[in-house]
Amino acid sequence: MKTIEVTVERYIRKSIQAYLEGKKDLPWIAGVIGSAHSAKAQAADALRCLTNYGDPLRAKALSDWLQSSAL
Repeated sequence: MKTIEVTVERYIRKSIQAYLEGKKDLPWIAGVIGSAHSAKAQAADALRCLTNYGDPLRAKALSDWLQSSAL
């Protein structure tokens, strides 16, 4: 049985993939991630794992958003 943490992690990773592929925009992924610190940490980890995936400019924009909104 999957734990809620595993499910949330997978949801965030799949959402980031959709964003990096150009299927969704930055406000959408920001809404998915939300303002919870733990979700942002999970998103940052997922983004690091997807370093060579999708559009690098989108990855940079998401990384910048994560860093600027982490404080």
